[in-house]
Amino acid sequence: MNTSSLLTDTLVTGLPFVPLVMGVYLVFRIRNDFDLTVDGSFAMGGAVTGTALLAGDGVGGSMLLAVLAAGAAGLFTAGLHILLRVPVILAGLVTSIGLYSVNLHIMHDQPALSLTSVNTLFSGFAGLSSAAADRATVLVTLAFALAVLVAMGVFLRTEIGLALRISGVNAPLARSQGVNDRALLALSLFIANALAGLSGAILVQEQGFADVNMGVGSMLLGVGAFLLGELVTRPGGSQLVRAMAAVFIGALLYRFILVFALEAGLAATDLKLATALTLIMAFVLQRGVQAGLDWRVRQRGRELRMARSEARTEGRAHA
Repeated sequence: MNTSSLLTDTLVTGLPFVPLVMGVYLVFRIRNDFDLTVDGSFAMGGAVTGTALLAGDGVGGSMLLAVLAAGAAGLFTAGLHILLRVPVILAGLVTSIGLYSVNLHIMHDQPALSLTSVNTLFSGFAGLSSAAADRATVLVTLAFALAVLVAMGVFLRTEIGLALRISGVNAPLARSQGVNDRALLALSLFIANALAGLSGAILVQEQGFADVNMGVGSMLLGVGAFLLGELVTRPGGSQLVRAMAAVFIGALLYRFILVFALEAGLAATDLKLATALTLIMAFVLQRGVQAGLDWRVRQRGRELRMARSEARTEGRAHA
């Protein structure tokens, strides 16, 4: 197994997913909810980008259109929850199902679009050697990933970002302080799905085609990647910095496991099974680490109570 090839493939295929994992983190960890809309908005990002590029639009305009369209899907889910009181997870599922047909229409009823004949974000690397093209692709996707993480890190430290974080921890307390929880929910779903759309827009240009089914399992991918990242970044440091690091490392670690499995000889037809096992492993490890931390906290509490009891006993003896 070629280690250099393994790392390169991990970076090339993993970095486009960093915005998606960031969006999932926003809803899953900060809002403590599940938004299945990302399954459809991720594919919508790819569908809009592919169709716009084939229509002759520029790369920047196509990607911006994709991000806004995917964000609008998140607002639709928020509207179902706020206006019709549909739970977010169910509203997201309904939206995601509907987006399949919408995406198919966007792609002019074609299940896949080839982008090999149009200019994309990575077209300029076509004349380079394979290794140089991979390095250039990694640099471009890394720039997008870092820009998203820095922007979200700054946003979550603003007044609105802090209100968003507080509303996820204790919504009644946030409302009692005058925070508009519904507006923050709509904002979080817009951002989360816009980021998913950005991931889809980058991925279709990197792989050279858009597929209407490319979003299936995106939400679970994001959750599994973030949980894996949390296992690595748990100790020390600022909580927000750890979260950003967990998003970045988790996205790459998740892809590393899949790329490693393929390099080790796993058949492509078994990739979905490997994905499911990776997700199960992430949940099991997360639960195991959390149980270990809880045990350490309880153990520390018992030790402190015993020390206080012994101190009181010695004090009475001296008296």
